[in-house]
Amino acid sequence: MFHDLAVSVFNKHIVKNQLIKNTIKETIKMKKTTLFMVLGVMFTAFLAACSTPSYFGKTYAPTQNVDVYLDKGDVKKAYSTMGSTNVAKGFSSLEAAQQKVIEMGKAKGADGVIMTLTEDVVSTQQTGTGIVNKTKKQNVIGTSTSSTTDIKQKKIVATFIKYDQQ
Repeated sequence: MFHDLAVSVFNKHIVKNQLIKNTIKETIKMKKTTLFMVLGVMFTAFLAACSTPSYFGKTYAPTQNVDVYLDKGDVKKAYSTMGSTNVAKGFSSLEAAQQKVIEMGKAKGADGVIMTLTEDVVSTQQTGTGIVNKTKKQNVIGTSTSSTTDIKQKKIVATFIKYDQQ
């Protein structure tokens, strides 16, 4: 009888340790997955840093000055749209991205640029853990937690304008 009780306690201990080991393994696996995702995003950002924003539109003789507007209603002169670009990644700050847009405007011959800041969800990260315990009455109790995080990216949408000749 004592032997059976000892074996039973020993088996419960082994099952509990196995559940704990499995939970730890799953947690480590999720952390590795998250690490690889972060490294992938960083690598993509690094590659994007080496590129220049694409431009779609007309090109004129370069200009020396580009007026900056944050809303098309702020433009008081008559103008026509000459092109646009989106700047999403590859810059250390929004100010650096804004300066890149202004330089592109000068090179393309723009008189002004209307910039809008947007934010897109580029991916969603989900993490979770689960724990299973066995009570003295042989009941199994399971608990779990999870969280979801949206990974967002700021983007500058720039519309280049050319003032109409009066």
